[in-house]
Amino acid sequence: MKNQNFYMRVISLLLVIMAVLFYNSSMKAQANEKEIAALTDKVDTLQTQQNELLSALETSYANRVQNQSAAAESNSSDETATDASGNSSYNTENTDSSASDSGTSDDSADNVYKDGTYTGEAQGYGGTIQVEVTLSGDEITSINVVSAPGEDSAYLSQAESVIDSIIGAQSTDVDTVSGATFSSTGILNAVDEALGKAENE
Repeated sequence: MKNQNFYMRVISLLLVIMAVLFYNSSMKAQANEKEIAALTDKVDTLQTQQNELLSALETSYANRVQNQSAAAESNSSDETATDASGNSSYNTENTDSSASDSGTSDDSADNVYKDGTYTGEAQGYGGTIQVEVTLSGDEITSINVVSAPGEDSAYLSQAESVIDSIIGAQSTDVDTVSGATFSSTGILNAVDEALGKAENE
């Protein structure tokens, strides 16, 4: 009987120990799950912060590149800028300022154009561009931009380089000026109009 009671006590003690161990194990598992969940949240937060940081860096880099490009274009414009009026002349010989669109009466009938100075107008970037084209012996001897009130002086100065191309080619079939496309196109169209007035009938 005593042995039976002893065994019962031992079994009860073992059961209590097992229950305590099981409880501790369950508590540790729950603690581990909570810790894992907390770590997962931290990882997600860090990932979100990393993505935001990368996005901010990309935006900053793009803005920096854009600003550098704008600064380079501004410097290029400053280097080619002329006086505030923006008007300049390209002459291959002296022209008579008193010449008019009527030309001379003794032009050769074989010439495509009548000698003289003719005006032409066309739309540029900021408004109307007016030019004077002087012709002699079927050759364009000079082209002057006489009025371009709406044009930016820096862009107009760049655009006027197309005048050398026209005189060199003796034609308006030349490329426009990169960086001043609209202004140089206005000059080309104005020269075309002047040449149209100078054509022999």
